[in-house]
Amino acid sequence: MSREAVENGTRYIGADDPVVMGMTANYASALCAQNRFVDAEPMFRRVFEFDRRTAGPDAPKTVLQEGNLGFAIDNQGRYAEAEPYYRHELAVELRVLGPDHRSTTGIMHSLSDVLEEEGHLAEAEPLSRQAMEIRSRTLGAEHFETLRAKAWLSDVLSREGKFREAEKLQRETLPVQTRVLGPEDPYTLLTQSFLARTLNGEGHYDEAEKMARETYTALVRVAGLDDSGTVGALQQLGEALASTHRYPEAEKLFRDAIAKQASSPTAGQGNPFQLWYAFACVAAAANRPDEAVQYLREAVHRGYKYADALRADNELKNLRADPKFQQLVAELQHLPEKDQRAQTQ
Repeated sequence: MSREAVENGTRYIGADDPVVMGMTANYASALCAQNRFVDAEPMFRRVFEFDRRTAGPDAPKTVLQEGNLGFAIDNQGRYAEAEPYYRHELAVELRVLGPDHRSTTGIMHSLSDVLEEEGHLAEAEPLSRQAMEIRSRTLGAEHFETLRAKAWLSDVLSREGKFREAEKLQRETLPVQTRVLGPEDPYTLLTQSFLARTLNGEGHYDEAEKMARETYTALVRVAGLDDSGTVGALQQLGEALASTHRYPEAEKLFRDAIAKQASSPTAGQGNPFQLWYAFACVAAAANRPDEAVQYLREAVHRGYKYADALRADNELKNLRADPKFQQLVAELQHLPEKDQRAQTQ
């Protein structure tokens, strides 16, 4: 219906009419709901540039579309490109709406998330903590946005190696999410995946395997293989298996997932490098450095380009002394800007 509205509006009113622009934004949002971020991006960009030109860069509707554009870019794994959109939106909302507004804390979360993915954990943690504290105070401890903020903070802490604090927060949050949102809500399952990451980090592989396997199975059903949470759960399952000397089982799971994703109707949407990056982390956990670097190169071929995050990722710490890994990091650090842009197309 949104597509037909845009087509008819463009035909009879004109593409630059404000009403048609609103229809275009609605259409792009519908595409995002289907994880069709590649298709949504040019529409959000068109609306954002129209609003910036006609209403000004700090107008509320311009800032809203700036966030939508950042969201579409972010969900394609192009974190460094999404970051400035989120930073500008946050600066405007802090000034205009104040820190306690739900929209402001939402963009705090989005910015924290891309910083985490880029490996800037020291900057991501206080931003994520601030968003959680504001939501707890203004929305209540059991509001779904508060629960989501707690889960995201716990994952930042886990990635930093602060496992004790991360596990405490995850075990506090998970039963509340299960009761309030339901056991198969995507955010409940995401927190389970985060807890599996923490358990792997602490060496509790049997518990991590059980939790990750249940979570992965449920997320495949409710969210699909293109979802980043599904890939994260698969990675934690694979790392638990690799750490208990069952790497061939983990490898088969990843090979099957990659084959299914490649043949799915949504192939090429979302984040194309995430399965290969996760596969590399599992190979690293199994102490197979050559395979791990090979899979990382596959991820780079599909658009991954974050040298700092690669070097800082604790799940790749086994590779840091490997010359092939060091060479790959160096190549990413010296990647010409034009080649970086080409990788993300």
